[in-house]
Amino acid sequence: MQRASRERIRTRNQHKRWLALARARGLPIPVLPANLFRKRLRAGGCGNSRCWLCHGDKLSQRLTPQGRRAAAHFAEAISDLDA
Repeated sequence: MQRASRERIRTRNQHKRWLALARARGLPIPVLPANLFRKRLRAGGCGNSRCWLCHGDKLSQRLTPQGRRAAAHFAEAISDLDA
């Protein structure tokens, strides 16, 4: 996440350009804050890697949405092999 904090201005400007392009083309604009990336991971935080407020999911070892999808696909592949 260090890169995200270093490139905060670039991320904000890129988000503004994308919103302008979406409005110009008449695309629906999802209501997402600028600090969410394409894979729905939040950028930033307080900088303390042990902060439960910013990194509670990581510290409690909860799966990310991407990890849950991967686990579901893996379970489905295993069940297909058994059949």
